[in-house]
Amino acid sequence: MTYTEQRQEGKRAHVWAVRVRMLIVRFWLRFFAPRWNVGVLAVIRDAQGRVCLLRHKGRVKPWGLPGGLAAWPESPECALLRELCEELDWVIVSQRSFTLRHTLQSERFALLELVFELQGVANSSEIAHWKMQESEIEEIAWFSFEELAGLEGILERHRILLTDVLRHP
Repeated sequence: MTYTEQRQEGKRAHVWAVRVRMLIVRFWLRFFAPRWNVGVLAVIRDAQGRVCLLRHKGRVKPWGLPGGLAAWPESPECALLRELCEELDWVIVSQRSFTLRHTLQSERFALLELVFELQGVANSSEIAHWKMQESEIEEIAWFSFEELAGLEGILERHRILLTDVLRHP
């Protein structure tokens, strides 16, 4: 066998080994790797201390906090800013910040929700410029502690979170 033939044979073996390794990795990821989705939610208050909720289209329990799922490899903070821009057409200026307040875990789905709270309140000039994404959102509303207790159509884990947030500002 010539030197060139030996090199070609070595390349074929290398390509075969890489392909087998890729198949093993894909198999492991498909059947054994943990699968989690990361969601981001924003708690936004107005000057009266009420919390902003959105009524989403096509959900059994339509009322919820602004937010959505983070896309890989997006950071939770970037995902939150992107979701606020998509849902409310609200571009957050750099001096405004969100801090991580809570984490929620869904019992039925592999979902970890990171709940961020806006530092300070959303002022009326910011709120006036919000435009909801009409393909996904039906309504934007503000709820106080008392109104939230009787609100129908909100996930119970979100209700518990928001009553805690409104009780302890």
